[in-house]
Amino acid sequence: MTDSTFRRLGLAATLALGLVAGAASGARAVTVSVVPPDTSVAVGDVCVLRVVTTAFTDLKAFQFIYGFAPTVIKLQGIDPGEVLTGSGRSFYGYWLPDNVAPADTAWYDAAMLDGTSAGPGILAYLTFKAVALGVSPVDCRWVDFRDSYNVQTLPVCESGLVRVVPPVAVRAGSWGRLKTLYR
Repeated sequence: MTDSTFRRLGLAATLALGLVAGAASGARAVTVSVVPPDTSVAVGDVCVLRVVTTAFTDLKAFQFIYGFAPTVIKLQGIDPGEVLTGSGRSFYGYWLPDNVAPADTAWYDAAMLDGTSAGPGILAYLTFKAVALGVSPVDCRWVDFRDSYNVQTLPVCESGLVRVVPPVAVRAGSWGRLKTLYR
């Protein structure tokens, strides 16, 4: 074989390995999203949104920040999800309140104190109260995962939407009357 044949084979092998490595890294992409992604509630209602992650094998700590429209919804609290509580091990989860009015971010820090955790699963529950008619994006501003070696992973982050709608007018009627209409 000639030198040029070896070079071509080497180039082909390098390209093949690059494609395999690229496919493998794409398969490991982590996504964090708000579920349900589009929610409708009435003024005064309380809604709970879940912040969920896809598969992640070695999760030692995470942080997320979601923004929202404080004139439409108000953050009532953030509770840890099953990714933290499911193992039965010790963990730390802290909701960082806004320092500046208006309070328009849901900021949460969490870490496993004993061992690690893994996804897929629910990272946290965001509880909001609808305060006025309108639409509020629950906009992802930052997500940071750390493994047991403190190596950072920045997952793909998907936002959600909360629609605060007026009540729907309904005609009064009894169950018996409704049954006769639709028989």
